[in-house]
Amino acid sequence: MVGLTDYSCYIPRGRLARSTIAAAWGAAPRPGWKAVRGFDEDSLTLGQAAAWPLIQRNGPAGALYFASTSSPYWQRSAASLIAAACDLPPDVATADLGGSLRSAATALRAAFDAVAAGARRHALVVAAESRDPAPESEQEMAFGDAAAAVAVGAEEVIAELAGWAARSDDFLDEWRREADPHVHSLASKFSLRGGYQANVVAVGRKLLEQAALEPAGIAIAALASPDGEAHRAAARALGIPPERLQDPRMNDAGVTGAAMPLLLLAQALDRARAGDWILAIGYGDGAEGFLLRATDRLERMERPRLAPEALAIEVPTYPLYRKLRESLRQRGGGTELSNVLWQREEAENIRLRGTLCPRCGRVQFPRTRVCAGCRNSQGLAEKPLGRRGRVFTFTRDFLYDAPASPNIMAVVDLEGGGRFLCQMTDADPERVEIGMEVELVLRRLRESASMHHYYWKCRPRS
Repeated sequence: MVGLTDYSCYIPRGRLARSTIAAAWGAAPRPGWKAVRGFDEDSLTLGQAAAWPLIQRNGPAGALYFASTSSPYWQRSAASLIAAACDLPPDVATADLGGSLRSAATALRAAFDAVAAGARRHALVVAAESRDPAPESEQEMAFGDAAAAVAVGAEEVIAELAGWAARSDDFLDEWRREADPHVHSLASKFSLRGGYQANVVAVGRKLLEQAALEPAGIAIAALASPDGEAHRAAARALGIPPERLQDPRMNDAGVTGAAMPLLLLAQALDRARAGDWILAIGYGDGAEGFLLRATDRLERMERPRLAPEALAIEVPTYPLYRKLRESLRQRGGGTELSNVLWQREEAENIRLRGTLCPRCGRVQFPRTRVCAGCRNSQGLAEKPLGRRGRVFTFTRDFLYDAPASPNIMAVVDLEGGGRFLCQMTDADPERVEIGMEVELVLRRLRESASMHHYYWKCRPRS
């Protein structure tokens, strides 16, 4: 049996009301909110945040596939950097997929194939999106930032793969060239009918035919939607009752691009019962879909699995939203690091490893050759640091030139030992206090002339 074994989602805490966007451009107000990444986030950090809970719960994966149309690099593997930040071993197979909004579904199919062929015992599929819409466009109202991840394996399966189908269609709908900062779109009724609906319905019918299943037999239909509404017409054409549709979360997250198929699938798994048939379809330059059947193990799994969003932070004004969105691009031009230094410090800066003293048990960070506690210099070993802890002390700096003032620096006592100095993010400065529970998160720290530099920050735990 090959299928899904676990899942998780990551939706950034920032929220921007669509009415705020409309007011900035003198447009008619729109209902709902969109999820917006922090100024120090991108699709890579969003993807790592979605992948990490699966690593914590299930151990290292044999393969990691990363899907996005907004990867921070055209040439450099985001999947490999995510694997390093999750401290996966060097023999993990990694791959980056992009170019299409259905790239996450393609990555999922590749993971199923690898596990079914015996090439890997388990694989991780991560999809994340941080698409930049043009100001004063329909996409600016619709696009949201998010990530999701699913684990694929042949043991302890929670949703068995029962069918797969794909359809390729060179339909001109949305695109972005290598020199374009924003997505271009020819959204129209014809696009929805001739592109989206034609492909999604064709793939859905093929999957139902493969399984000799009637549309009424589908318990949950997770259909990625380009506008939060078009999936309803596709469901009607397939004969699936509207109450079986998974909510695409247009009103509190937005259209999340390549991440949407996995995000909807994760939400469907969060409420599915044993024996339920789940139809999941991703759209983009065609469509790709899966038919899955929930197993008894899903019923026994602790749910909900989706990350709590109790600490959502409102972005109060449109100018602040634009400032945060563009801040890292405007701060480039710093000095480059040599790859010698980069490689030497990867275990410390990316894999987040400290030093363990075998004599007194003290954990230290940064790594050291001599224990600060007992002065021992023999047998010190690398140790992965815990990624949760409590604030030991902190400071609020109003003079530091930060995109969002004040800049909060915190010293964190980590679970399992070690003390870590870092910036704090995603926090209300007035609510930070000593003893606060925090978690470490990978974020973009700065820009140089040609590189993105990533490091760890802390944020309040939900």
